[in-house]
Amino acid sequence: MIEPIIVDVTSEETAARALEYFNGFHDGFMQRIVLASQDRIEQDRSQTCTGVFDVEIDFAHYNYPRGTEPFHPHDQIVRAQFRNAQDILADFRDGFLGNTIISMSITARARRKGGQTAMEPCLALRLGRHFYVEAERRHELREYQSFTFTDARLVELPADE
Repeated sequence: MIEPIIVDVTSEETAARALEYFNGFHDGFMQRIVLASQDRIEQDRSQTCTGVFDVEIDFAHYNYPRGTEPFHPHDQIVRAQFRNAQDILADFRDGFLGNTIISMSITARARRKGGQTAMEPCLALRLGRHFYVEAERRHELREYQSFTFTDARLVELPADE
């Protein structure tokens, strides 16, 4: 069994290396998405509402090389765990054909720290996907920011062979 690749993303530079390895997740899609709030009810029954989430996405993706092999198995999953996510936008309208990812980018940003007014550095995940413009009977590439986060870990899960 081949050892899975684990990539930690903590900066634009580490993100660029990860996206280069995973071919920008081109022709992959989001198979599973989990949003877990960091909000909680305290013992004194007060609430701590931060607006901060952890996001876990399983990308079904095979279109990237490993060594001399041209592609990964057809059932390859890359699990991405994004910590301290905010500014979440999930657009799954039917115009996005099959949810296929055309491109993914990660850039440096600044945002308000969860539940505070202070600013903090973060990273932003952007997805590019084909959208069908029905009135014009054409497709166009639409890229949008999905969310901001502080750091992430991408792990190749063992393929079911």
